[in-house]
Amino acid sequence: MKGGELQQTCPECGLPLGTTTAERRCAPCFDAYLRRLDADFLDNYARLGARSHIIVAEACLKGLVLSDVADRKLLAMTIYERFIAAAGDLIGLYHALRRRREQPIMASVLGFTLDEETARAFFDRLLAEGPIEMLHAVGLPHPDQLPAESALLDRREMREVRQALLALLADFTRLTDYAEIGRRALGAASRRLLGPVGLTEQTEWLTERRLGPAQVAALTLDREERRLDVNVLSIEEETLGNVVDGIETLTRLTRNLVFAFVSLHHPDDFARGFSGDESSS
Repeated sequence: MKGGELQQTCPECGLPLGTTTAERRCAPCFDAYLRRLDADFLDNYARLGARSHIIVAEACLKGLVLSDVADRKLLAMTIYERFIAAAGDLIGLYHALRRRREQPIMASVLGFTLDEETARAFFDRLLAEGPIEMLHAVGLPHPDQLPAESALLDRREMREVRQALLALLADFTRLTDYAEIGRRALGAASRRLLGPVGLTEQTEWLTERRLGPAQVAALTLDREERRLDVNVLSIEEETLGNVVDGIETLTRLTRNLVFAFVSLHHPDDFARGFSGDESSS
């Protein structure tokens, strides 16, 4: 204690925290605390959080049938937003699993922000290395490398993991269809469609281009470049159906990635930060 000030200490290890800090734990103890929660966090994330985008998107697609033109455009914008959010969830999760030895998974997932560089890197890796290497980079084996059973999993559970890994390979292959949009536009789109947006069904007051009845425009302001962006999107049912199919693929990838990863790792692996995991980036 100095000058009558009370020295705060970490309740877990006793490390001094200072007199003005609002921290409840020191940084190492806080990381250890998060790592103990990582497996349960991922399990709950896959069960609920990762499903939210496809649930909302499917409801919007069904709602298009009974909606007037104005409402259809609002529902269409929501579907596009859910596609970007679902892609952000998958890329953020994959990024977190790759960095599992550097930082708690929960911290990486909750602190992730999708940007153009990260989106481009993800799809570049997918195209350059392929689905099998995508699995290996996050510590997951090819399904043919799985034993019939293990100390962690019985035969039935191992079959379920094998099915999840096979689905991951198929969906990563399917995801290459979205690689071009993902590599070039996903990061920019996330800034435009998940930030402050003004919707309009008419653009002739802004540009010489007039919107068709099956289009909607999203207006965003780029203050740094002093530019007003007009993003024109289709609200045709077939186009939106394809977008929802993309969201379903992204959601399935996220959920199967979590299921396989949690199933094949012992709780102690999470607690010690995967220090013995050789298949790391």
